Amino acid sequence: MFGGGGGRRQQRGQKKGKSEVQPLNVTLEDLYNGKTRKLSVTRQVIDKSVEVKQCQECDGQGVVIQMIRMGPMIQQTQAACGSCGGKGVTCKKKRVKEVLEVHIQKGSPDGNKVVFAEKSDEHPGVTPGDVIFVLKEQAHATFKRKGADLYIEKSISLVEALCGFEMEIEQLDGRTLIVRSSPGEVITPVKYDPFASTEDDQEWEVLENKDCSLEDIARAETTDVDALKQACSKGQLRGKGIGCFITRNGTTTFKQGTRAECLAASTTKNGATMYILGDPDAAKSGRMMKCIEGEGLPTFRDQTEFGNMFLILSINFPDTIAAESIPTLKGLLPPALNTVTAEEGAEDVDVCLLVTKDPVASYEYNKPEAAGGDDDDEGGQGGGPGNVQCQQQ
Repeated sequence: MFGGGGGRRQQRGQKKGKSEVQPLNVTLEDLYNGKTRKLSVTRQVIDKSVEVKQCQECDGQGVVIQMIRMGPMIQQTQAACGSCGGKGVTCKKKRVKEVLEVHIQKGSPDGNKVVFAEKSDEHPGVTPGDVIFVLKEQAHATFKRKGADLYIEKSISLVEALCGFEMEIEQLDGRTLIVRSSPGEVITPVKYDPFASTEDDQEWEVLENKDCSLEDIARAETTDVDALKQACSKGQLRGKGIGCFITRNGTTTFKQGTRAECLAASTTKNGATMYILGDPDAAKSGRMMKCIEGEGLPTFRDQTEFGNMFLILSINFPDTIAAESIPTLKGLLPPALNTVTAEEGAEDVDVCLLVTKDPVASYEYNKPEAAGGDDDDEGGQGGGPGNVQCQQQ
């Protein structure tokens, strides 16, 4: 991290003044290319031309004794000296303006701090605090950022998805990238949302008649699977390293360990069901996305390494296709996966034509009205998912 440099070394045991924190808006271009911003700050400094003197009012103690009459009693209290502000010394201060060069390092994360040591206001007997600039990454019109990777949304036509495409993308340093897909490669729509929260979306694999010999770390008197899963992901057992839990005869036991450790310790037990964390690589194929390798941001740890630029491709399908073109398309494309063997017109055969509808509107129209009042409105205790009470071992 770049700092302000300079400044005197804080003496051992000497109190440090309050630091000043300022937000600094930065663009994605700034974070890609790096930049130096010159910013002026105004602060109070001690006028060295005037001697710093011991306060005469408090004799350098920083506090004064006050006598307060409370009825027939006189009470003695101690208060900060008003002449020196509790410092014990008096001095003359002046306001100065200073230009600081803020170096925005390539690949800096949002919220990164650039510290200028001891550049805050000066006070007698106190080491000045720091001036800290906190980088605030601004939203970009074209790209989204995740770590050192860039994401860009682009639309392609059906013919481009089937026959290949080329497009231009303007990089953050002003270069024009000509992007081509491989000949003969078919582009499919992206199903993975890189910006969706996955914190609570743990996948669990179910193994029937399986137990685990690892030591129990918690126990629950329930077999509500949804509640048990949420207890592991965001409830009482979050962050405990739960690798599996086993339900049997109305009781659940939780085991700590990796997926591999839980599998290695699995045993056969009739009537037991093991819920084990899913294989993290099982969904890998569904996350694969087209990208331009090495065209992301520079990494913060190494300016010579770059992330990737991922393309979130959506396919614009045509509304209709001319009937006379269908035989030609069928001849070029792979054969259909579905066929019909039922005979139209038979007594137990109905022909259905697809139409387009809004599933949300359909649900709202057809949902039943609630019978009775809401238990929560009557003061009932909700036992929703995640309210599992676990006894930790």
